[in-house]
Amino acid sequence: MNMNKVCFFNLSTYSSTGGIERYNQFFLKALNELNIKTTALSVYDSENKDQYPNIKFKNFATNKISASIYLLKNIYKVEKLIVAHINLLPIVIISKIINPKLSVYISIYGIEVWVKFSYFYRFFLKKIKFLSISSYTTNVFSKLNNLKQSDVYYLPPGINLNLINNLGNFYNDQEFNILSVARLHKTYSYKSIDNKGIDGIIRSLPMLINDIPNIKYTIIGDGNDKRRLVRLSQSLGVEKHVDFKGFVENTEPYYKYCDVFVLPSKGEGFGIAYLEAMKYKKPCIASDKGGQTDVVIDNKTGFLCEYDDIQCLSSKTVKLFKDKKLVNKFGGNGYEHLVNNFTFERFKNRLSSILNN
Repeated sequence: MNMNKVCFFNLSTYSSTGGIERYNQFFLKALNELNIKTTALSVYDSENKDQYPNIKFKNFATNKISASIYLLKNIYKVEKLIVAHINLLPIVIISKIINPKLSVYISIYGIEVWVKFSYFYRFFLKKIKFLSISSYTTNVFSKLNNLKQSDVYYLPPGINLNLINNLGNFYNDQEFNILSVARLHKTYSYKSIDNKGIDGIIRSLPMLINDIPNIKYTIIGDGNDKRRLVRLSQSLGVEKHVDFKGFVENTEPYYKYCDVFVLPSKGEGFGIAYLEAMKYKKPCIASDKGGQTDVVIDNKTGFLCEYDDIQCLSSKTVKLFKDKKLVNKFGGNGYEHLVNNFTFERFKNRLSSILNN
């Protein structure tokens, strides 16, 4: 397999589902449509996915050493190296030492780069360009590591705008339906067990029920924290108002027919789920720190609350319940914001501009 002038080095693109994997898929599709001949090296993918004419895809089935050796053996054939995760930084450093003329771009997302790197790493960070998915990540990463913001390019993800019209409504129309879609995994980032904010919404339900007796909170997603969240709803006596759906193959109907999308995360790098809701013109409630603030604009496309502020979550939800005109206004603003900023075409155009800079 001959290496192309552009190499896309990533951890996973097709072997698992998640925001980074979807971002990588967007990346390869954009490179293909820009007619950029690219070799894609994937550490964890177990299948060869040569699905684009301009992309040569090589998988290494979890063997990071083999993937790294392959890259380093061919590094002189590469002019631009696009690296899809900061965890691959050690390989990037070796690549730059071997081939100092190499242009390197590293994608950066969320909490893994909201830190100050060691002096050794900061020395090499100044020799690299970065592709940041949010303004928040750009600001935090560049300030903590004393980098010029001009070396950190804004390249947020996007979604497919195709609407699916023949969707069945799985909700009860007599209920006011709020929705969250997230992985329910325990994490101790930011000294918090549940940084997706799911438990904060559950704890706000006793207050919400006073104003919205017919409220139903649907949670799509699975993980090792689900049992704790179920027990929390039971201990608060709100279990009949909470519907844990687990993993759902097709989430489109839930976005389309919900009344409000709520995900007040604390460590969100960006948050594609908000865009999925905005595609169906739904108002969103999010927390006020993180990459989601590029998407959820306070008092324009939804509301922002401090993380774990259940009083704010409750009052903003009630406000949307009582004001249908505001719901429609936020929904329309959100859809317009999505179309103007977070489509595949916008992603492709931004990427083209960056690589031609």
